[in-house]
Amino acid sequence: MKIVALSCSPSRGRNSDTMLDSFISGSESVDGIEVEKIYLEDIHIELYNYTNSKGVLPNEEAFGELSRKIMTEAEGLIIATPTYNFSVPAHLKNFIDRMRFFALNMESKTRLGQPKGNLAHLGTYFLVTGGTPNWAQRILFFTFPPFWLRGVFLYFGARVFGAIYTGDIEASKNQSLLNKCKKRGEKYAKKLKKGSNHGVLENIFWRPPQIR
Repeated sequence: MKIVALSCSPSRGRNSDTMLDSFISGSESVDGIEVEKIYLEDIHIELYNYTNSKGVLPNEEAFGELSRKIMTEAEGLIIATPTYNFSVPAHLKNFIDRMRFFALNMESKTRLGQPKGNLAHLGTYFLVTGGTPNWAQRILFFTFPPFWLRGVFLYFGARVFGAIYTGDIEASKNQSLLNKCKKRGEKYAKKLKKGSNHGVLENIFWRPPQIR
């Protein structure tokens, strides 16, 4: 089984990137799991607008290849990102906006009038770093990327297995946290192999709208 792991921080070797490496190590300890790590900043993606909303442009070969891998090869997707002003880096936000041409079926609408998600084959997980302490993030969880990322990929029809947030600004040196990421990575890969559905919170609170 193939997993695409996106490192979305412009700063390589820092917090979210190091957490991702530990998570990958745990995932790859499970037999039959292959993880391809990709730095999103290496992928040229034009800013989203109406004219490029339906596909890949001729000068976006790497974006086209990444899109193909996610849609036709991968069964898992891990996104690791820092928090920038309560959101994600601009390149990741733009990538998610541009994904709509393959992540959504614009011809099939739900009862809410929204397009049907196309990513039911994907099991996702999110690793997020920030400067806000963990206790404050737990209170204001809806203002931070783990909540938004979960919502987006549920909208895209993907299975969401969970997320890790840390407010430790020295996360790359926090061995306890990195060990936690490794264990979660192994657990994630095992769930992916079993074909598990959403994580606990998503199973309780998320019910996809019916198709008309």
